[in-house]
Amino acid sequence: MIAAFWKRPWLWGWVIASLVCVPLLSFRHQSELTGCYLPAARRFSEGLALPGAGGWLYPPVFVVPVLPLVWLPLPVARILWCLGLVGCAVLSARCIWEALMGDAAFRKSMKSPARFLVLVLGLALSSAGHAVVPLGYQSHDLVVMALICAATLQGVRALDPLRSQHAKRHERMSGTCLGLAASCKVMPVLFLPALVADRRWRASLWMGVTGVACAVGFDLVSWALTGRPHFIAWLHLAAGGSDLTASGGGRWSSWNPLNQSMTGVLSRLMVPTPSTLGLEHECMLVAVGESGRRVVLACWELLVVGILLITTWWTSRMWRERFGVQGAAPVLHVVALAGAVSCAYLVIAPHTSNYHFAPVAIAAAAMLAWLVTRGRDPTMIACLAIMIGLSLLPGRDVLGSRLTDIKLAYGSIAICAVSGLVGALRVMVVSARPWACETP
Repeated sequence: MIAAFWKRPWLWGWVIASLVCVPLLSFRHQSELTGCYLPAARRFSEGLALPGAGGWLYPPVFVVPVLPLVWLPLPVARILWCLGLVGCAVLSARCIWEALMGDAAFRKSMKSPARFLVLVLGLALSSAGHAVVPLGYQSHDLVVMALICAATLQGVRALDPLRSQHAKRHERMSGTCLGLAASCKVMPVLFLPALVADRRWRASLWMGVTGVACAVGFDLVSWALTGRPHFIAWLHLAAGGSDLTASGGGRWSSWNPLNQSMTGVLSRLMVPTPSTLGLEHECMLVAVGESGRRVVLACWELLVVGILLITTWWTSRMWRERFGVQGAAPVLHVVALAGAVSCAYLVIAPHTSNYHFAPVAIAAAAMLAWLVTRGRDPTMIACLAIMIGLSLLPGRDVLGSRLTDIKLAYGSIAICAVSGLVGALRVMVVSARPWACETP
């Protein structure tokens, strides 16, 4: 056992993180496990409809990994769930590290203790807080992040000339992981058009096949076992939750400060601040009617998605033309694409809670990998500075409840995701340039 742990430092990391986090977080009063996932799984096991907008907004297939916990004592279920979430956080870090190690310049740079320290500190300051919050809420966003990071690693492995005979298998696995992520939470569906724009046809095909198979297979099994299908009812729920002016199907109004999607932030800037909040501060910048708000929010979403897909298409074409001839850095392109798509779906979703932002770390890792291997870039430095500054900004215990709510009302967490999106897109652009593979 000691030899096995010595050869597997990531296993040590999981054990140490579990020893610290599980006792602290397993029995928090506020828990998505006890407030959302377990009640939905119990209703499913009893042949009842899922809770709906008041308690369940996820694809029905996500009850599958929670079902085994239904029949366990609640304290045991809490501990096992928290162990799994800690494992997902460690797995995410390992996958992104191994993906970046596929870049020759990154491997060379990590031999320098100073550059390794810069990378670790940069990630800790800009992203660690976003990863800790879902642990505190015991939300499944870390499961989604682990699947995205695993898909990123498989996408990088498909580029390795030494694995060329297995490239198709790695692309299939990458698409499968993303299909599973979209089956746990709707927002990663944005990866499907991004993969198409990136010319990763096999990965996009397997992502679609996996998503359809999960939805259809789950409903068939559910109908056979309980006599009740769930997918059609969930589609109606999802359609009701797509209204940008009624976030989360009406469960989360745009004026809930914990709604950190930019659609929610922009809405707060266009409607009067409710007096019932007690902020004593008017956050509205300009009053806009409901129809005008819909136009503004729709234009925002089209802008973000359009920039993401156009940049992906252009940079994919450029690095594929130069790969093996003038260098390029396809590994950083793949990692940055995962970070850019993750940040994009966070800022365009009708509702994004403060515990959804763990994938911002992927964009930060891509920026830091470029900076420690290729030199300075003003855009990336500015984006990281914003992310670090907002992450270090004192919270409720220092500023007080009212000032913290004002900070959240203006989207302090959402701005981190926007900065991550801009920085990741910048990495995609510069990694497609000639000789991007070289270290200055």
